[in-house]
Amino acid sequence: MKNRKAKIIVLRALKNCYPSQWLNVSNRRMVLFTLGGVSREGHQFKNSAAQNRWKNHARFQ
Repeated sequence: MKNRKAKIIVLRALKNCYPSQWLNVSNRRMVLFTLGGVSREGHQFKNSAAQNRWKNHARFQ
């Protein structure tokens, strides 16, 4: 794991005995990390601003 912030949060989670935790890897991506600091298959992606504008425009017309 190269992300320094993620390492710090995982170590804090280990100290507080959390089984797993969603961490922000980048602005638009979240990954589920387990106790050992290993990323699991769960990934969440946020839509970009352009995708949100398109979705809102299509919904209200």
